[in-house]
Order: sequence, then C-alpha cells, then structure tokens
Amino acid sequence: MEAVVLHGSALKGGGIPGYSDIDFMVFLTPDCFDESGTLLDDSVFAIQERIGPLPWREADFSYPQAYFYDARRLPDWWTGPMPGAHRVLWGRVPPEALPTAAGLRSASLRFLKHEMPRCIASDLTSFADADDLSLPRRVRLLGTRVTPTVFALTGCDADDVFELWALPKFDALARLEARYPDAEGPALARRFYDLVARLYSSEFDADLGREAFRTGVRFLRWAERVARTLPTPPAPQVR
Repeated sequence: MEAVVLHGSALKGGGIPGYSDIDFMVFLTPDCFDESGTLLDDSVFAIQERIGPLPWREADFSYPQAYFYDARRLPDWWTGPMPGAHRVLWGRVPPEALPTAAGLRSASLRFLKHEMPRCIASDLTSFADADDLSLPRRVRLLGTRVTPTVFALTGCDADDVFELWALPKFDALARLEARYPDAEGPALARRFYDLVARLYSSEFDADLGREAFRTGVRFLRWAERVARTLPTPPAPQVR
C-alpha cells in the first residue's frame, strides 16, 4: 500500500446523514493487481476483512466507498485528489496521481458530454423494473451522478478549478444557481437534495423516493442539454 486518501463530503462538509457515503482513494503497489489492472482475489478479501467490521453507520455514513489504484496505470479519465478537497490518512500520494487544472477542466467536459448521457440511460433502464425495496439504493446511485454534474458544469471553465472542487456540494450548487439564474436545472438539483434529506432521515417513503429519482433525472436531462453547447474536450493524454 502507498497511500489512503479521504475525500468527498465526509471531509468537505455537505454530507446528508444516513444518505452520504464516505469516500476513499487507495493507492496500492502493482503486485496487488493482475495483468489487466484488476485487484487480485486475495487483495480483495484482505481489504474487505478490514473495512467491513468498521462502524460506518454509527458515524451517519450509509456505507464506505473505496477505489483502488495502481498509480503507474491510471485510467484516461483520471483527475486525482484535489488540493484542499482531500486528506492523506496514511502514506504519500504517488506523484503520478497528482492532478492538473487543465486535466480537471478537460475531464469535466468529457464527463458532461460522454459519460453522463450513458449514466442516465443506464440508470433509467435499471429503474424501470426496480421494486420499492431497491429504491433507497437507486436514489443513492443517482446522487453519484447529480453531484459530479453540479461540479462539472460549474468547473469546466472556472478560473480556479481546484478552489471550486474543494467546496462542499451545496456551495458549488449556489455557484451553479448564480451562473444559470433563470434556468430550471439548479432548482431541480436543490429539490433533489431536499428530498434526499427527508427520505433518509426517517423510514424511507417509496412515493417520495420516486419523486426524488424523477427530479434528479430531470436535472441531469437539463445538464445534458447544456452540455451540448459546451466546447469539445481535448483527447486525454496517454499515461
């Protein structure tokens, strides 16, 4: 292991009790992965044995979410741990994993133009046959699309993109509202978060869950239309 990094709302603020997860980047040495870059079975089991028993829900997190990387073989979309938006809990972040402002702006555009439409289609397809017991998970998953979209729309041409990504999500949303003061999209995102806060503070209400999901999708559809007006991102650099 090379480094364990905490990031997201657990560090920046803006987490919603019972809903928000706690996010980690974990940089491992190459011998933890196979030739395709997939974690080895023994690595998976050893990690889960240590993460699983920890009392995440007692700290108001819905679950832990960790991503595991070999810094010498990072994905094309990689942006890195943002300055001011992460804390190294152990070790040292490999130099290959450090972000650049240009790379982050480019990644924001790629997300909006290419990844987000695929995510919307996938989420809607899987929602069609979802039973009510699966709604809490579906809404949580949709939130992992809504929040990056808020930051990407606000940060794709920001003067100080690192400063933006270090903000809590509600502060970033306020900037989106200021940028698009007469548009429906930012209001939909705020409504989504308001519904989520109600949903996960008590027993989950299925009708309210459907409303939250529909509201989140409406925001993403608005963002999809806005993304079509944005410049084409440069091709990612080969690492």
